[in-house]
Amino acid sequence: MNKQRKLVVYVGPYGFPDGGAAARRIYGNCLSLRNAGYDVIVTSGQVSDSVEQEYDGIPVISLSERRHEHLPTILKHLMYFSAGKSTIRWLDSLAQKPAAVILYSGYSPYLIKLLPWSKKNNVKLIFDVVEWYDPPGMLSRLLSPYYMNIELAMRFLIKKCDGLIVISNYLKSYYSPYLNNIIKVPPTADLPHFSDPRGSSVDLPISFVYAGTPGKKDALPSIISALLIAHSNGDRVELHIAGVPEDKLGEFLPLHAYGQEAINKVVKCHGILSHEDTLNLVGRSDYSILLRPNIRSVQAGFPTKFVESMALGTPVIANLTSDLGAYLKDGINGFVCPDSTVHSLVEVINRSVNMRQDDTMRVSAKETAANYFAPEKYAGDFLRLIG
Repeated sequence: MNKQRKLVVYVGPYGFPDGGAAARRIYGNCLSLRNAGYDVIVTSGQVSDSVEQEYDGIPVISLSERRHEHLPTILKHLMYFSAGKSTIRWLDSLAQKPAAVILYSGYSPYLIKLLPWSKKNNVKLIFDVVEWYDPPGMLSRLLSPYYMNIELAMRFLIKKCDGLIVISNYLKSYYSPYLNNIIKVPPTADLPHFSDPRGSSVDLPISFVYAGTPGKKDALPSIISALLIAHSNGDRVELHIAGVPEDKLGEFLPLHAYGQEAINKVVKCHGILSHEDTLNLVGRSDYSILLRPNIRSVQAGFPTKFVESMALGTPVIANLTSDLGAYLKDGINGFVCPDSTVHSLVEVINRSVNMRQDDTMRVSAKETAANYFAPEKYAGDFLRLIG
């Protein structure tokens, strides 16, 4: 490692490099940091047979902070409050202290330990803020140790950091009165690794794709209903779903409205796929669909799947939540759904079918990714953040 370059360390309880959207967020930011001239080390919370490994030239240290994952939920959440101790021991062992430590997730247990450590060692502590969960109800807000931990971090401890990386304008607006040293960085994608696998589909049904793990954030039942209605109206459409086990698909289907034959003709469930296979499916589709309610967790976050769809050249159909309005342009790189209702989505699907795209819209989607979601675009922001 070149000692002339400043060192930045990413820490937290996530898995890396195989930790889903979190790992892809961290990897993109590591590429931005390298473009800015920093050396980067990632410490992960995963339990691994190999303490030290390497991913794309990035040293990865597994600190086994997540060794309580097998416990029942309540015990796991209680034991989580001891998390961060291994991270502090590892940081103490470094002969060269980093210029900055960036914390992803971890929240109060990590912050309580890292705030005094960073001050003592004259190291900048930066929090990468990417979400703000919605508690299921007031009782959970008051009684759940997990949500208490998050609320304490979001409302108090994060404001004591030396700087923030935020993923959305919602989070930037919330923290700006308390900190000056804030940069906004959406999810990024290493664009040279995103090839367009789509072949000719002129004579095939228009293919739509939903990829992800449905929860409160994604209205998958509405997406399925809209495609079934479009099909019953005479549109040749298919919906490909990745991220839902086939035996769980019934939980998202409209009850009694459609026969199994119609469902089988429209809905193609691919089960749980690897990230690579998911990207291949998205890239081969005509459009990806993202339909989300207007709740805090949606406004505070930013969908990685939107960035990856654009990077693959697959136009997106979505209602405008979070910062999507800055990037999604109706009829240019996708279609804007006025709201998250089934009726509105059916109308947009009808527009998209009647405007079967040539390559123009796919080119525009890729241009959007190159202009806004390439890691090198944010190198200057990281330089200003860390110095």
